[in-house]
Amino acid sequence: MATVPDSIWDIPRSPTPGDVEAVPVRRSGRVKKEPPKKKEKASDASVPHERPKRKAAAAAAAARNIVSDDVNSLIEETLGQIEPDECREYDGWVELESEPAFFESMLLQLGAKDFTVDEVLQLDSDYLDILPQPIHGLIFLFEYEGSDDDEDEYNRQDCPDHLWFANQTVSNACATFALMNIVMNAQGVSLGDQLQEFKDSTKDLLPPHRGHFLETNDAIRSTHNSVARRVDLLAEDLSLDNKREESLAKKKKKKQKKAQKPSRTTVKKVTADLNFHYIAFVPVSGQLWELDGMYKKPLCLGPITPNSWLETACPIILNRMAKMSEQYNLLAVCQSPLKALSSELGTNYACGRYLHEAGHMIPTWGVPDPLKDVSDAQLAEYNLTRAAINALHPPPDFLKQVMREDFDAHAARKLASELENRRLFLITQHANGLDKANLAVDVIRGRQRDFTPAVHRWARVLAEKGMLRQMIRDMD
Repeated sequence: MATVPDSIWDIPRSPTPGDVEAVPVRRSGRVKKEPPKKKEKASDASVPHERPKRKAAAAAAAARNIVSDDVNSLIEETLGQIEPDECREYDGWVELESEPAFFESMLLQLGAKDFTVDEVLQLDSDYLDILPQPIHGLIFLFEYEGSDDDEDEYNRQDCPDHLWFANQTVSNACATFALMNIVMNAQGVSLGDQLQEFKDSTKDLLPPHRGHFLETNDAIRSTHNSVARRVDLLAEDLSLDNKREESLAKKKKKKQKKAQKPSRTTVKKVTADLNFHYIAFVPVSGQLWELDGMYKKPLCLGPITPNSWLETACPIILNRMAKMSEQYNLLAVCQSPLKALSSELGTNYACGRYLHEAGHMIPTWGVPDPLKDVSDAQLAEYNLTRAAINALHPPPDFLKQVMREDFDAHAARKLASELENRRLFLITQHANGLDKANLAVDVIRGRQRDFTPAVHRWARVLAEKGMLRQMIRDMD
């Protein structure tokens, strides 16, 4: 990979007189006494050049040509605005921060609108109960150090048919692999067309093959990389290039010392590589599973009841947190409340309309039609239509209350008021849910706003006007 100057003012410049004096110049009596014919031979290509000043000047001139022709264009390309297709065409995976908005926006972009992602700040029942229900899984981020013992691998088992689990087959993709290992096992949700097609095409494959198809899925990979700027892509390429060089150097060193048996300390020193890693905790078919793409097999953590899997998972996660540093984070992948809110809101409208029509022959009934002042566009915001509402039947508890013998106009107006208050609450909650989803998209858009090109242009103008070096001296 070509080496690029950190900035345009770090590019080699023409030497100053002080720079030239610092270059050691060979002087001897024999050179001074050299006859003129010897100087003519010095111009021959076979004779080493002994003119440091001319050599330095030539190098500086060559550097200036490189700057004007190559480096400037390379810097402009490196610091320019990223094009929309670059993330889609990029074959690698950038590191993803443990930001719930990133994960939720990824799911929204892939069409999985039935999910929302929240950060878990406390692992107690009171806090977890306020999160949107049900919780489909937990994403745990921690500092991964690896292990030399095979205890975890021994306790793992082959992936059962009812569990969707993919092995991680590429670097930096553990965030998306953990997310997919949860989403693909979620029940009672809509995955959208893209993810549903991906699930259907991989459900009969082995975990390594699922990981390969996940790695090579252009839609999922480009969505994962949608939070990246061009400098992030270049940094990832540089990191991979450095890792490759380190790997080649280690292989070369190992080949040179093949006859020597490395000590245990040496092996640990070579293989120790601290990284942050994402894994998933998922309830599936009455069992709690730890799905870590770095292992070939999933780990079953024990049986659970449908509503108590968090009671089993939380002590395990707390135990892990106690054994490691404070650098960890926990996210909950929950079912979006928007679908449930829309459904309840439609039932509420149906009950209100039923109550209105029940007393249309009684002048003193006084229950208004709840849909009278609601437009079709407003209903569409909740994924509702008038025809769908009219087709809904009030729940049995509501009908039982209306059919009581003592149910009169006063009771009807009181019940209508209760329905209206509940309806306003549902509308408010639905608006909050939409705001959260829109905020996740705004976070991604804000991340994609890269001001590096503007800063680079500003710094270049200052450098061209000779002001940047003076500003640096003033700061020093």
